[in-house]
Amino acid sequence: MTKKTILPGIIFTILIAILSFYIKDLSFASKLHLSSLVIAIIGGIILNNIFNLPTQLNSGITYSTKKILKLGIILLGFRLNLAQVAGIGAKGLIIVLSASTITIITISWLGKIFKVNDNLSFLIGTGTSICGTSAIAAIAPVLIDKDGSIEDSTAFAISTITLFGTLAMFLYPLILKLFNLDFLIYSIWSGSSIHGVGQAVAAGFAAGEKAGQFTTLIKLTRVLLIIPLVLFLSFKKSNFYKKEKNPQTNQAFVQSEQLAIPWFVFGFLAVILINSLQILPTTVVSNIITIDKFILTIAMAGIGLKTSFSSIKKTGVKPFYLGLTAWIIISSISFILAQLIFN
Repeated sequence: MTKKTILPGIIFTILIAILSFYIKDLSFASKLHLSSLVIAIIGGIILNNIFNLPTQLNSGITYSTKKILKLGIILLGFRLNLAQVAGIGAKGLIIVLSASTITIITISWLGKIFKVNDNLSFLIGTGTSICGTSAIAAIAPVLIDKDGSIEDSTAFAISTITLFGTLAMFLYPLILKLFNLDFLIYSIWSGSSIHGVGQAVAAGFAAGEKAGQFTTLIKLTRVLLIIPLVLFLSFKKSNFYKKEKNPQTNQAFVQSEQLAIPWFVFGFLAVILINSLQILPTTVVSNIITIDKFILTIAMAGIGLKTSFSSIKKTGVKPFYLGLTAWIIISSISFILAQLIFN
């Protein structure tokens, strides 16, 4: 991927971001408390589903949703410090682990009832429980693929997760205003149940600066669950090959799997540490935070431009119901636990 191929798409997402900041300051947007992140996603979705955008934009848009988003998440660490992290502490971790574990196990079991194949069920459960499409992309390569259906399962899971993650991103802020939720409860609920990192960040900051910070922290705690899960599945897959393949040749057993570890999470944690030590002047940190808002808005525009209603329709009814059930489970569990533990 060269600079020439990604430049048009990046410029396009930057233009949407600039327009989003302009719209955010208009009276109607201010009354609705629409952040630039949400406006950028809405704009991207509208443009992608109404107009036939040039294919030359695809590489740059993908770059925005992956590389630029990760940079934005890393720089979010300048909005947090270890004292705030300690404020979430073991209580937040209990909610994340409980909600995610119960959801994955339940959806894997329900998949058999819905007659959805094991890989697709697990990918939907994992994508819902951890970090949306990123989790699916990380987990799919290390799943046992007996019938060669892993590629179709991955595409179906991503489409389903994209649909409900997008719905959650818009629905949660509405529920916040309707029921006047406490910002901490809302942040923990959003961070521990909304599918993708970008979607959770957008929903969090739609409720304000503090809510966005805590939502991001909780969400990235969920992202860290990818590491032990991928390691476990890699070990399980190697054991499967060892048992099923010819032990004399041992060909399958010696295959190595590349672990997809989300390194940007460690960058985020490193920035939190730097910010806690107060190494940089306050003015510098303030400028970085301002720049980061723009970076995240660019990434949100890319996410919107990657959302296609036509591709979502192809998932079929059963995976749709399974994805809906997964969302209801993790949303309910995390909200109940947040109320019980932090009230």
